[in-house]
Amino acid sequence: MTIKLSIIIGITLFIFTSCRQNIEREITNYKYLNVKKSDTLAKPILFAITDEEFLQYGSRVAYVNENRDTIIPFGKYAYFGSDSLEYIANVLEHPNDTTWGRQIAIDRNQNVLFDIVIFDNGPESFNEGLLRVIRNGKMGYANRYGQIIIPCIYDYAKWFENGLAEVTFKATEYFDMDEHRRVESNEWFIINKKGNRIK
Repeated sequence: MTIKLSIIIGITLFIFTSCRQNIEREITNYKYLNVKKSDTLAKPILFAITDEEFLQYGSRVAYVNENRDTIIPFGKYAYFGSDSLEYIANVLEHPNDTTWGRQIAIDRNQNVLFDIVIFDNGPESFNEGLLRVIRNGKMGYANRYGQIIIPCIYDYAKWFENGLAEVTFKATEYFDMDEHRRVESNEWFIINKKGNRIK
């Protein structure tokens, strides 16, 4: 009975691991702007427009002020869910008419603040006032001004719930048999909104 059970477990593990597609973490050396406190003062809101039929994910996008003056022109970005821009906007880099580049957050001066965490095929939204973000392959948290509140030092970080979040310095990401993205770690720990380790 023990041999049969060992064989069954072995076969199950083999099937599981052979159907699992690991995701290689991309480590880059991009430059990002750190938002200063002076950049958190209220600013006039910019509005997204497109020269295509509809404003939808992937549409060419520009941002204009209330007088319809172009502040961020067409040609560099595609729409990725930000209808307006007060402090930050989620956009797709749009280097030419046939491809899209990185999924990034920019400020009104087109400075790249961080790369966007994707959730359910779109940019993730704020949770408890913070947003999970990526810089050069590592995750951290930003506020609504685009300031990095908790540094991007983690392999993976979960949403905040009741003021706490699980994070890890060592994670493995993979697609399961149903092509859902999964994350595993044996080294999760909990932090508060100041980034202090709780347990």
